[in-house]
Amino acid sequence: MKVAGEFNSWEPQDLNKQEDGSWVAKLSLVPGKYMYKFVVDGDWLVNQDMPTVSDDTNVKNNLLEVEDGENSGDSDSWEKVSIPETEAGDAGPGGNGSVLQKIAVVERIFSLSGSFEDAVKEVKASNGTLVEEKCFTDVYYDTAEYQMLRKGVWLKKRIGGVDESWQVRAVVNQKLKICDDIDTITKQVETELGEKGSIEEIVTRKLQEMTRVTLKVSKWRIGEMEIEMKKEGEVETAMIRVVGDIVTALKELEESANKLKLVSFHAPSLAAKLTGAA
Repeated sequence: MKVAGEFNSWEPQDLNKQEDGSWVAKLSLVPGKYMYKFVVDGDWLVNQDMPTVSDDTNVKNNLLEVEDGENSGDSDSWEKVSIPETEAGDAGPGGNGSVLQKIAVVERIFSLSGSFEDAVKEVKASNGTLVEEKCFTDVYYDTAEYQMLRKGVWLKKRIGGVDESWQVRAVVNQKLKICDDIDTITKQVETELGEKGSIEEIVTRKLQEMTRVTLKVSKWRIGEMEIEMKKEGEVETAMIRVVGDIVTALKELEESANKLKLVSFHAPSLAAKLTGAA
């Protein structure tokens, strides 16, 4: 049993089990409020019988408040964080009557049953609050012979917004790897094409624009739930993110998808789109 929080840079530290069955940590803290979680067998948990609070990303944590009193705020003052003994005398997740609850972030991508604009209307009708809206254009580059694509490598430049950026997506051991680091991207393109120079220089000498895709992202919040709708060319999707205990989160996710008229996600192959653009 461990505890991790703002008071120890979220690095799990051991709790000591007491004779009464509780688990205790002594911490030297200055007055203030500290978020934390318990860590049991690698699972990060909250104690429902102790104060809780949600952070900026709506993740629930326990809350410890150290008051500014006569014995607070110096190096000799200590605060005790403990989990009380349960009916089975075990505060672990398997203990009978345990007050610990596992918190999960559940995400799922859906396709839109109608248009992007219709989906926005559905979210608004559900009292959704707009968090952020962005529009980009992704330009994909390759040789005329699709030298990189044939190796499972996609190079794209994102334009629009504050800054322009490059990205490489590559299939490695049947898994999609994404890289946004410009130095790593340049080295990989140099290796793939046998060229030297900056990414802009190599693109100018060896590559050509194969296709460009307009990307629109609209992020919304409905209560504690986040919805990110994305229109990428002809592909329109919605990702729902719910934070909570796993059973409740999954139930809320399915109910929200049905209410917003979302369907199972199916995406066309980007490789097929690029090949068709030749």
